[in-house]
Amino acid sequence: MSRCLVGVSGGIDSLFAAIKLQEDGFDVYALHMHLNSKSQLPETAKNVLHEYNIKLLYADYTREFNRYVIDYFTKEYAKGYTPNPCVVCNRDVKLPFLFKEARLRGIETIATGHYADRDENGLIIRHKSRKDQSYFLACVDRDIIKHTIFPLKDFTKEKIRKMLDFINTKESSDLCFVKNNYRDILKEKLGTKDGKIIKRNNVVGYHTGFYNYTIGQRKGIQIGSKPHYVVSIDARKNIVYADEEAKLYSNEFYLDSMKLLKDEIFFKDRTVECVVRYNAKPKPCRIDLMKKRVVLLEAERAVTPGQVAVFYENNKVVGCGKIDYGIH
Repeated sequence: MSRCLVGVSGGIDSLFAAIKLQEDGFDVYALHMHLNSKSQLPETAKNVLHEYNIKLLYADYTREFNRYVIDYFTKEYAKGYTPNPCVVCNRDVKLPFLFKEARLRGIETIATGHYADRDENGLIIRHKSRKDQSYFLACVDRDIIKHTIFPLKDFTKEKIRKMLDFINTKESSDLCFVKNNYRDILKEKLGTKDGKIIKRNNVVGYHTGFYNYTIGQRKGIQIGSKPHYVVSIDARKNIVYADEEAKLYSNEFYLDSMKLLKDEIFFKDRTVECVVRYNAKPKPCRIDLMKKRVVLLEAERAVTPGQVAVFYENNKVVGCGKIDYGIH
């Protein structure tokens, strides 16, 4: 009987993944990672695993989570970026350490409750439902993905809820380490510092911390009678730049770092799909690898430095990179 180590958070998705693998004939071990004060495994989840005779293991990775996720989160905001900590957590913490824990126990296969799939070469495949989470897995090491099973690949959230309607669990929050508002963490770490809000060289307002703003934000920007939005942030000068919505659209952007899952020749003169944030509509693009420049064939709204751009071809992830400034 093949053994598999499943990462369980306590939510219905990861519990279903463990149960499904058990029913498929795997010898299933469930691993709950303690990452922060909010990552306690509910009693409901423990009872479900016990009922299905799934062995429950624990591992403490709070130090690694603080280092790779929370520190990264605050440092990126301090630079004027808007990071996606979930992508970083999957890449640097959840899947690598789940794989490490499996190897320590002589288990070859791991599994998660993500809505995604993979091919035999370790390329992530989009899920067919609106809950697709391929974006969050795009930057995970390919060798880890090759050893990962995605039991939710053929299921929708609605179907899983019906099948496990006896389990009462809460939805996972977007930022698992935030109690109320993520800005509270930033205020504590970065303090407050008054600065200017500028539109086309004119001071039109003031702020108490540029980290309270992100590209495309309208709230907190009041200029005359027309709606205005944040169009860029200069952390070094402590300035938030605002303008009308038309200024939010970009036809190209640059990458600070880039990870290719295909040979460079694959991208030469090839049009692929680009997603600039989770749940964004895919846009056709071409990638200049030398300049780390992405040219969009359709303009995109609010391309945001610090977010991750994910590239697809035939619904498979073929690359990703962190968006940098230099947007036009």
